[in-house]
Amino acid sequence: VRRRREDREDPIVFFLFIMSSSIPFERYDEEFLSLTEQVTSKLRSLDPSTSGGAPPPSSAEADVKMAHNLLLQADDLLKQMGLEARGVDDASVKRDLLG
Repeated sequence: VRRRREDREDPIVFFLFIMSSSIPFERYDEEFLSLTEQVTSKLRSLDPSTSGGAPPPSSAEADVKMAHNLLLQADDLLKQMGLEARGVDDASVKRDLLG
């Protein structure tokens, strides 16, 4: 989205632009947090000291596979976030998103 020069000079328009461009990233943050919490939960279930004993092998294997799949999802999410951040036209916003 290209902004006109006068839009950049109007603080209200600039604020609204920043807010609208950061909303998808807030959702990304929420999704990433959820994924990391799920991975942590699955990995904790494998730790006998936190799960009250060793899980059965079939359950442990399922938890490892689930944690792996969640990590793949998190990786894909990070890649998507990077693509969208690099596509932002405003240099200062882009720097903030990629920094």
